[in-house]
Amino acid sequence: MAGGGGGGDGEPEFQIAPMIDVLLVLLVFFVMITSAEVLKVDKKLTLPVSPNAKERDKDMAKHEFAVNLRFDEATNKGLLVIDDEIKQNWNDVLPFLQDKKKADNKLRVVVRADGKVPAGEIQRIMNFIGQAGIDDISFAASNK
Repeated sequence: MAGGGGGGDGEPEFQIAPMIDVLLVLLVFFVMITSAEVLKVDKKLTLPVSPNAKERDKDMAKHEFAVNLRFDEATNKGLLVIDDEIKQNWNDVLPFLQDKKKADNKLRVVVRADGKVPAGEIQRIMNFIGQAGIDDISFAASNK
């Protein structure tokens, strides 16, 4: 008599191999998602500390785009960094931001500026983002 994985008493056996397959697929899925989020964080930045910093809005998270502003001690200016690439000419980024705004009407740009970046450079990046037609700007800060 051909058995279908059951015991001699008619009780089905628990199959562990398919459960392990499902768990491994879930593990890979969550690792990939986490890796994509970690890539957006610039490790060379030290965010300013604000005790009143609020947690980001989870509903708006899918509409957010981060720009990093590193501090360049040699020039005392901010270096615009997008996707780990330093943009020497900010005007080259303008069409890119305009296209992102056209693709997502609820686009919010999150400025992740180093705590050492002068206030004039913060104003400069805000004006630049405004030139792209983006009116929703947020700033990243740490509360620790």
